[in-house]
Amino acid sequence: MATQATIRSSADISYTVLSVADLDAIFALHLAATAAVGRPDLVKPESRDFFARILGGDGHVIGARRAGQLIAYGVLQVRLPPSEDARPLLGLAAGDRLAKLAGASVLPRRWGGGLHDELIARRVSEAERLGIDHLYATSAPGNTRSWTNLLDHGFAVRALIEKYGGQLRYILYRHGSAGVAAGGESWCDAADIERQRLLLAGGLAGIGWRRDDGGFNICYRGQP
Repeated sequence: MATQATIRSSADISYTVLSVADLDAIFALHLAATAAVGRPDLVKPESRDFFARILGGDGHVIGARRAGQLIAYGVLQVRLPPSEDARPLLGLAAGDRLAKLAGASVLPRRWGGGLHDELIARRVSEAERLGIDHLYATSAPGNTRSWTNLLDHGFAVRALIEKYGGQLRYILYRHGSAGVAAGGESWCDAADIERQRLLLAGGLAGIGWRRDDGGFNICYRGQP
């Protein structure tokens, strides 16, 4: 079970592992952020019970505070229900320890300040501290801030499937000791769903990104 503890501070922002006492603040922030996005196809709405389960022992929530106010959080889900156990999809064994970066929210007026990116890094570090080196996350193809940040932190697109009631989601996977084989590189428009599915079916993984006048593109390369 997570305990209230300061992880590290950055400038005027402090980062802590949150506790059950923070449940109301977490849920209020989640509601504010999802309302500002306004698109459930891009960001999965969560229930208050979801956060209560995480804080009650299913994982950890890392929060960012400024002047005592919770301005961002990121969820690391350690105890995965069957619906979120991606080990078969990722080709992992039943005994492999897998955790999920299960969502993050940032106070709308703080968007663009790097908090989402920072919370990915801190959750990766927390998983390493816990001895978990298999991580995954889901992200909608249209949620470019989410999946570009994940790719920048060593995650790779390994699948593109329907989840959460038929919504398209990338499955992004990270393993500390795994690399990506050279060769077989192909760039693809992130809006071209069918071509990405073909590349993934051919054994490639999305490992990088770039932006041009036409939008966002993902670099697919051979999986190790």
